[in-house]
Amino acid sequence: MEKLHLNRMGFLTNYLVSGPRETGFINHESDDNQLRYETYLRSIVADKSGTLPEGPVALGETSRLGMPWRYYYHYGNWFVDESTFYSTLQKVELDAVTGILVEKDLTVNAVVWSYAAVDVWCNGEPVCHMDPPVYKPIRKKTMKLPLKKGINQIYIRLQTLGVRDTRTLFGIQIKDHGAEIAVVLPDEEKTDELVCVEKWLGSLCIRNSVMTYEGNAPRGTWLAYDSQSPDFAQVESRKEWQEISGRDKVILNEEKPGVILVRVRREHAVLTRKVENILAQKPVYSEDKDFLENRDAIYRRIGTAESLSRGDKFGFSISNILARKALGLEYGKDMDLLYETLDQIESRYDCSDFLVCGFIRYLKNYPVDDAMAKRAKEVLLNWRYWMDQKGSDAMCFWSENHSLMFYTCAMNAGEMYPDEYFPRADMTGRELFKAGRAKVERWLTDVEEHGFEEFLSTVYMCVTFAALLNVIDYSEQEISARAVKITDCLLEMLCRHTYDGVIIAPMGRVYREVVHPFEQGAQALMNLINPEVPYSFGEGWLGFYASSRYRLPDGLIKLMEEPAESSYSTGNALIHLKKTPEYCMTSVQSPRLDPGFSRWKNLTLDPDADPSSCEYTKSLNERFHGTTCFEPGVYGYQQHMWYAALDKETDLFTNHPGGTCDSSSMRPGFWYGNGVMPALAQAGNLLGAVYHIPQEHPIHFTHAYFPAPKFQESRIRDHWLLGRQKNGYAALWCSGVMEPVDDQLFDCEYRTYGDDIAYVCICGSKHDFPSLDEFAMYAESLRPEFNQEDRTLTAGGFKVRFMENHDKTQYI
Repeated sequence: MEKLHLNRMGFLTNYLVSGPRETGFINHESDDNQLRYETYLRSIVADKSGTLPEGPVALGETSRLGMPWRYYYHYGNWFVDESTFYSTLQKVELDAVTGILVEKDLTVNAVVWSYAAVDVWCNGEPVCHMDPPVYKPIRKKTMKLPLKKGINQIYIRLQTLGVRDTRTLFGIQIKDHGAEIAVVLPDEEKTDELVCVEKWLGSLCIRNSVMTYEGNAPRGTWLAYDSQSPDFAQVESRKEWQEISGRDKVILNEEKPGVILVRVRREHAVLTRKVENILAQKPVYSEDKDFLENRDAIYRRIGTAESLSRGDKFGFSISNILARKALGLEYGKDMDLLYETLDQIESRYDCSDFLVCGFIRYLKNYPVDDAMAKRAKEVLLNWRYWMDQKGSDAMCFWSENHSLMFYTCAMNAGEMYPDEYFPRADMTGRELFKAGRAKVERWLTDVEEHGFEEFLSTVYMCVTFAALLNVIDYSEQEISARAVKITDCLLEMLCRHTYDGVIIAPMGRVYREVVHPFEQGAQALMNLINPEVPYSFGEGWLGFYASSRYRLPDGLIKLMEEPAESSYSTGNALIHLKKTPEYCMTSVQSPRLDPGFSRWKNLTLDPDADPSSCEYTKSLNERFHGTTCFEPGVYGYQQHMWYAALDKETDLFTNHPGGTCDSSSMRPGFWYGNGVMPALAQAGNLLGAVYHIPQEHPIHFTHAYFPAPKFQESRIRDHWLLGRQKNGYAALWCSGVMEPVDDQLFDCEYRTYGDDIAYVCICGSKHDFPSLDEFAMYAESLRPEFNQEDRTLTAGGFKVRFMENHDKTQYI
């Protein structure tokens, strides 16, 4: 019998699980407020029965869900986490079982953490009921576990609504008697073998492109280089597998993809760990092409992919088809893919507004036969153009990019079929056109007045760019001209934050590519502007540009290359940027203290507000996708708060993670976003951040991303991380001890546990400091200090204080 232990924070991390089982969730009620509607759906999705599920719990045996019990393995996760993305409404169910071994009778205090509805039984007796599910933030509920001498079965049932990014997770944290508790799993004879495999996978290490581990690789061990191809057609073929059983190490090929899977096959399970060879993660460049040659190469890259993979479940093909048409290329499957696109629109997949925008562009540029025209008309007339129209689905209407897409789709589709009746909208095309045009104009006015909410997002600015192209190309001259100016502004912001060819910026919304700036989606836009900088696939959005009349403004390359020092406002955020040839430091201030700042009003908190207004939609977005009014202590979402960089590959930052492992698909995630926002301020080349993690949050550590293998020189000690790259220096000080941790990346994460933690980051130039040691002396001469009692950080004459804030908009 393999005895396991709680992790350092008291979490049970070993389970057998069954599920998740996903079943279509159909509800025929409606609401003109999609956010309120989804809250209602969460309130009714869970089965309220308090009966303990019956049946044997053993590997491969069928659970009450009609699915087999399996060993749960998710490297570094404190939670049972099956979070994923749902494009249509689903009911999601998951069961889990573990065992607690004690030497005498004990009553143990514990906490359940989850976003879902959760029931817990201890030895068949109910001990916790948490309902209904919520979207955010995570909740906790205390419980007492009456443990008897011997093995005690803990059974967990989780239920939630699957709608877009869904947090299907729970964690159980033991609050006392941890030293007296061991964990044993059911079906010990089989699970003990898997525990040993998990321990071996935990010993993996990559340094200098050599993978090592304890002993020799066990039998049934395979390694794959994962190309991470965005093409859905390559989902099954993008991994290059090789058996490594019996080998004492693996020399990794730096010319192969940097993302690597290591898999161990056993009779009852296959356990896989994802790791990354950071030295193989390199920028990719165009090869000596001028603007037109490079532009066509971009279209070929997009067109070569059959469709864009959506979570490896299905593909969206319209951007790829648009790129192929612009080049005069035709795939034999393109007509089938167009009909598949119409089916996806008709099913109202989330993000089908992307497809409608693309399909309208196709219809306005290329002829179709009568059958396609008839099918397209049928689908577009019956689509749901706004949340107050008839239907129930998982579409997101309110984000900055989505709202513009929906408004533009309504305007364009209504104009295309002016005399037809749109049954879900209960409008003629002419009426739909007018309603859509009015909202497009209001969206433009809002951005003109306040700036972007998804500011500098290297994902969502690409979507907004594509939506703006439809406004530019398919609206009347006055509206088109306004859209041109806003598109110019979007590109100018991204270019101003481009350093050494890649975007280094705080962002309203961000994903895991934040650790490798040269891989971020908006690099596709930067490479279009300047063929000499690294490129990315960028989800293929430049397929829209292939048939657009929009032309890039002058001066963008100059903005990329020239030094900058500025502060400016966008949304509710105040951005700081200092860009020199040797380094770039940039941040969003938290909180804003500049005179005259007035936060725009969130109308969802006003019961008398008009829910049909664009301002109300913007308010819904702040509720769901996070606020741009950065304040310490407020729950975060996907906001990236600061960066320092010495070149395109050598960047650093800190965050309070929303998940406990790199493979978490949470929003906020491990490296992207913040569970709780810090106090943060920047003065030129000096930045300070103070974090306070409340007891209502389960993750009590912050961490620094500091890719030591990318620096030419580095110094790493308890409170300091220092590095040189080319002619730039960076130093990061932490009030606590920074422990090195290896997860998916190696020698890149430095973790500090505690509730109150402060950081100082300093950048410098070799022109001022001839050596790293002399720069280190300068950094240390600032004498950073952190007073935990009043949560005040000082460094030289620089001061940052954490004053806690609460924001009602961030609870759903």
